[in-house]
Amino acid sequence: MLLGLGLIWGGQFLFNAQAVKDFPPITVTAIRVLLGALTLSLASCFVPEGSGRRGKRSWSVAIVLGLIALFEAVLPLFFVTWGQQHVASSITAVVVGGVPIITLLFSLFMGGRHNFTVYSGLSVLVGFLGIVVLVAPSGGGMNNQSLVYELAIFMGAICFAIGLNLWERVPHDEPIRSTRDMLWMASVPLTVAALVLDKPWSLHWSLEGVLSLILLGTLGSGAAYLMYVSLVHRNGPVFTSLSNFIVPMVGVVLGVAVRGEAFGARQGWALALIVAALAINEMRGLIKVKA
Repeated sequence: MLLGLGLIWGGQFLFNAQAVKDFPPITVTAIRVLLGALTLSLASCFVPEGSGRRGKRSWSVAIVLGLIALFEAVLPLFFVTWGQQHVASSITAVVVGGVPIITLLFSLFMGGRHNFTVYSGLSVLVGFLGIVVLVAPSGGGMNNQSLVYELAIFMGAICFAIGLNLWERVPHDEPIRSTRDMLWMASVPLTVAALVLDKPWSLHWSLEGVLSLILLGTLGSGAAYLMYVSLVHRNGPVFTSLSNFIVPMVGVVLGVAVRGEAFGARQGWALALIVAALAINEMRGLIKVKA
């Protein structure tokens, strides 16, 4: 499931590149979230509702879902989109690749079921090293002129990490409905922002752009978020955050397959480190089984 999540979110950049040709970033994100919410609403109609969900949702759970919507979609959209205006993609990849480290640190204080272990810590560090190896030769070092924008992207990474840890506070019985509700909550401020700032009705809507938005919404926001939440409930936020290591690697592989880009020793070493990070994270479970 983790590899599938990395594949979907790593491949979304191909469709996102087409979508942003026709639509501004806020409109793209708003439509994605709306389509994701609609996809999961339709899918939930075919999933029987558990006995624990027949009553009204408690206010405490609704508040947590509202916070997750804020930290998973609304705030990162603003911080990362605004910051990338003046920050090289390689630096952005390194900062976002730090999400597992931040998630691991926050998990020590937010008290989830899956506590810190030597294996999870070493896994995060090895995976982050793989991201650094992958993007380091691309250039675009940090400088004082872009420091504010780099800090904005870092704030986006912090928001993702907070959202990951908050998911453990949501009941684990039916992730499809929790994810659906979170996306509907996130869609409200994003839709308002898109309507006010971008005026989507005045934009040119091409067939390629619309098809890209449909795929981004149904797969990138609908199916992927459901897998994302299911992973948090099953394996904890730190393990799920390792998808941030897989995503840029998938982007490189797809660049080779689709765009004919080169795959050299740097990409090979990065791939080896990322695979090693995932293997290290699973070592504790294998040791327990043997014991």
